[in-house]
Amino acid sequence: MRIRRLAIMLSVAGNLLSPFLAKTQEPATPVSPHVIEVIAKTFEFTPKEIHVKAGERVQIKLHSVDRAHGLKLSLYPEGASEDGSPGLVFEHPQDEAKVDKHHDRVIEFRAVRPGTYDFKCSVQCSMGHGHDRMTGKLIVDE
Repeated sequence: MRIRRLAIMLSVAGNLLSPFLAKTQEPATPVSPHVIEVIAKTFEFTPKEIHVKAGERVQIKLHSVDRAHGLKLSLYPEGASEDGSPGLVFEHPQDEAKVDKHHDRVIEFRAVRPGTYDFKCSVQCSMGHGHDRMTGKLIVDE
């Protein structure tokens, strides 16, 4: 009889506590990425300077207005050795994206390490001089 009462009490206690226990076991809600729209046109990115915070998930939405362009991000901040862990971590190896005229492409990564990261166009322009000016900076703030 005592065992039966104990089993009933444990069952009632479990039912009363289950809503509280379930809440502590739920996975954390994922944080939305910081979305930045970057426009590529001959010899220029807009914006040329992007600021994000360390630890943020970032999506760069690249759009071309006039021809094929590309965007290649440095994985290491300026002045850092490239033999350690990269400061930008990609879920899929895609530190570079190419986009055709009037199309979009999304580059997604986590900005792990504070610092300044260079980016540049990775599609050689056939329109002459000026391609080397198609650069920008991604600044990861603490």
